[in-house]
Amino acid sequence: MNPGRVEAVAWFLVALPAAFLFAGLASGAYDASPWRFAVHESGLWSLRLTTIALLVSPFVALTGLRALEPSRRALGLSAALYAFAHVWFWMRQYAFQWDYLLDEILRLFLILGTVATLLMVPLAATSNDMARKRLGMAVWRRLHLLVFPAAAIGWWHYALAVRLDRTELYLQGVAIAAAIAHRIWRALAPQQR
Repeated sequence: MNPGRVEAVAWFLVALPAAFLFAGLASGAYDASPWRFAVHESGLWSLRLTTIALLVSPFVALTGLRALEPSRRALGLSAALYAFAHVWFWMRQYAFQWDYLLDEILRLFLILGTVATLLMVPLAATSNDMARKRLGMAVWRRLHLLVFPAAAIGWWHYALAVRLDRTELYLQGVAIAAAIAHRIWRALAPQQR
């Protein structure tokens, strides 16, 4: 497998949900409550992509398919972009009424969502090769451990927000826990890296 091709395919795939969402918004397909739908979909895709990005390393460790590693950048950066869009759609849903939004943000699930999104800012900002060189690999790797609390807090935000079918919520919770367990195992067994 060609790593460059794998990364290109990953970028294409992560762009599809955004393309469908924006096409639906532009065509009026979600007229009943377009911004609410956009809030839901962008948040869900952020969590999905974060979860998948976390599973790349354990999957590579199990299968030896190192060519999949470059897909992590596409998955992680896209997860952050969907999270930022999620916040923007939420603010747009309430027509940027700042007094109302500032009152609302004090609810626990919104505090958690805000914290998870803020944790993704340094991850997105340092996802490029130049940042990796400037920071050095050791610092860059430590900084990117923020993805684990971001994922766990984002999952908690989703758990408090979702009211209907919770099947995906539970599956994501198991996947995030497995990724965290794998990372801890790697830290405790450095020879396995």
